[in-house]
Amino acid sequence: MMAAEFISKGMELFHLAVAYYGMQLIRCALVSLGVFVVVWILRKTLCKNHVFLKGAVWSLFLPVLFVGKMKFFYENTIGIMVFTWLPQIFLNHRWIYGMYFLGVFVSIALLFARRRKLHKMVADMEKRTVQFSLNRGSKKLSPVYTVIYVAEAPITPFTTGLFRPQIVVPRVILEEYDEEEWQMILLHEKVHMRLGHLWIYFLWDILRAFLWVNPLLHIGTKLLREDLEEICDRVTIQRSGRSAYAYGQLLLKSMRLLQAESEEFNMYATFMGNEEYQDVCLRMNAIAGYRPYRSRVLAGMLCAVFLGAAGMIPGIENISYDRCNENDSMLVYAFDVVSKESRLLAQDDNVDKVNSRDNSLHKMISYDDCYVYVKREAFEEFLQEKNASGEIFIVFGGFYKLPGFVGRGYSCCYEAGSAETVVKIAYDRQEDDDWMLTLIKMM
Repeated sequence: MMAAEFISKGMELFHLAVAYYGMQLIRCALVSLGVFVVVWILRKTLCKNHVFLKGAVWSLFLPVLFVGKMKFFYENTIGIMVFTWLPQIFLNHRWIYGMYFLGVFVSIALLFARRRKLHKMVADMEKRTVQFSLNRGSKKLSPVYTVIYVAEAPITPFTTGLFRPQIVVPRVILEEYDEEEWQMILLHEKVHMRLGHLWIYFLWDILRAFLWVNPLLHIGTKLLREDLEEICDRVTIQRSGRSAYAYGQLLLKSMRLLQAESEEFNMYATFMGNEEYQDVCLRMNAIAGYRPYRSRVLAGMLCAVFLGAAGMIPGIENISYDRCNENDSMLVYAFDVVSKESRLLAQDDNVDKVNSRDNSLHKMISYDDCYVYVKREAFEEFLQEKNASGEIFIVFGGFYKLPGFVGRGYSCCYEAGSAETVVKIAYDRQEDDDWMLTLIKMM
């Protein structure tokens, strides 16, 4: 019996958790639609000619995963009109949030499967230790030894791995390029690592997995890579000390070389790029428009943008519901024993909110830790006005995760016929050490 009860509570907790987080993620996905539009507009207008700012605006997606509990969805007229349907659908059709989390699971599984496959492929490649040394302007950099992986296929050079990045370079480039040229390619890949682009790609994939129903995020992957590649080009040119013209010539040479080795290459750009011809032209134009930048000024500007986006998270948390909220609402409903159907008679939130249905129950009903106190005359007049029949139940107190969604309260049954002015009704209070309630409050 204990085991059966434990399994039953566990399944109930699982359904509540999936519904609670599923509804939040769907809201985040809907909000991300608007954020994507803002990012796209900024890229095409204000940030069009500012390479680093164009890449920085993607940080606006940082707060997106924190908007699911905002009070906007419950206490703002527009929020209520647009999002009220979500809780009802989730409660009546549990298969929806089941399907949503199935999509999340499949997306994450495919993400890690692709990464694992790539890792195994790189592990089978020839490993070579090369000396990496470039001049930065007139300054001679100390040489270091770098491990690279040599690909037999004529693929574009790329870097993979988060904690132990691995640089992959095709053999044809190592054989056909002089040392200064292929070291420029290594510098490009090291810039990707130092700027944290590998982590940005990974976090973007995680965001896409959790908000997979937003198709614009999948389209945004290509745009994000374009922006990060453009940033990497600028930084590589400046750190190498070579001219933008020489860097562009190296890029064109890479395309010609890989095209000659494989007809399937189709003139795609090198350096982890996979853009089509038009995108290659845009990238070459961006390289041609290179202008030196001041590293400290740029770093300060980018930090300000990033901190501004990250600073939105505490602000969002401040206008969101807490993990566990005290429930001030009270409702009364009638239960028909014959048909086993219930009818809501009234609900009182005890606060002036947009979604309040009634503000009179708290004038007739109060409670403490042991008893409910009902003003008999006023309450029975209320029942007559509502044409109430059957058993009358009063539901009150407790806590909730989100208004009307996932929580626990207390209830008692009101019996008419008492001669008391104030009817005193005892009720059972759930123990605070109930493990299920503790986990619900924590999730």
